Amino acid sequence: MDSDVNIRHSIITDTEGSILTTNHRDGVTNYLSQEETNASLKRAANAWKGRKELSPKIGKGMYAVAAFEKITRMTFPLGDENLIFVSMGSDTVRLDLHEGGQKQIIQHVLNILSRDPTKE
Repeated sequence: MDSDVNIRHSIITDTEGSILTTNHRDGVTNYLSQEETNASLKRAANAWKGRKELSPKIGKGMYAVAAFEKITRMTFPLGDENLIFVSMGSDTVRLDLHEGGQKQIIQHVLNILSRDPTKE
């Protein structure tokens, strides 16, 4: 959450889409109910299962982006057993040059997940 002002919330799930932990930015109101969020996460987790089946031919999935009018949700595999969902508002705010939009957030999360200290 601290890495970019545009991140609304993040959720870590297992591969079935069951929530393990969540983090919300202060003052952010969810657009979806808890039931709608759970259903959405389960659908996304199932999509990752399909991507995993294709990985021997096209390589391991790195991330997926779903863009909506109000939010953009990015999904990343977190090891082999979990997923991390990061949502940002579609009305992104740049306060300085170190804060970016979708591309910068994706690269930042990939760098964190790679555990490569030489990457920013």
